[in-house]
Order: sequence, then structure tokens, then C-alpha cells
Amino acid sequence: MALLGLIDAAYLSLERLTGGALVCPVGGGCEAVQSSAYAIMLGVPVAFIGVAGYAALLLAALLSLNMDTVAGVRLADVLLALASIALLAGIYFSYLQVAVIGAICFWCAIAALLDLGIWVAAFLNWRASRQAEAAGA
Repeated sequence: MALLGLIDAAYLSLERLTGGALVCPVGGGCEAVQSSAYAIMLGVPVAFIGVAGYAALLLAALLSLNMDTVAGVRLADVLLALASIALLAGIYFSYLQVAVIGAICFWCAIAALLDLGIWVAAFLNWRASRQAEAAGA
């Protein structure tokens, strides 16, 4: 799911850099959302932040396939923290689209759904790692 999110955010970033027209398969609100004042946070396009966030999630997920900790930090905790940040961002940006901008971006909606899926998977992984740790102690 993080790889799909990375591809989604990379597409939005590429369109932002090239100034191309977004392909919006459903709804047609992509341009309105991408050209709104809310598409930039702290001077950085939100799509660029999405690329960094999904890349971090993907890296942590891949690392967790072969190890439980990095530098003494549990990867299950890192994944859940990153996923929680992504989920909160997805909720916030979904709110902005519906309540403030008045348009829904298909690609942003996909990202928000991926954020939810990633959070559920990260939470289940975190819970399973806690249970395994408790059983082994």
C-alpha cells in the first residue's frame, strides 16, 4: 500500500513540477484541489510531502521484513507512528476538500484510503508484535 501511495504522490508531484493537466478519472475536482492554497504546506507542495512520507513508510515496512528493531527502536512502533501521521493528514486533507475547497481530488481520495489501509495494517502488526513480546517474556 505504501508503494501505491508513493506512486500516487509521485504522479501528483510530477504534474506539479511539469505544470501538466491532471487526469481526474472521477469527479473532475483534481485541478481545483491541486491549485488551491491548501496544496502547499509550509512552502512545500503537499504532493512532495506525500512522496517523502510514503517513501519513509515503504522503507520502514521493508526493513521490518528482516528485523524487529533499528538502533534499538522497534520498527512496529515506527510504522504505527508514521501510519498515524499519514492517517491524520489524510483525514485533514479530506476535510479540506469537502468542507473548504468544495471539490474532491480522485488521487487524494485514493491516498486517504491507502492511509487508512496502511494504518490498519500497521496497527495489527504493532498489536501482534506486542503480543509476541509478552508471550516471550
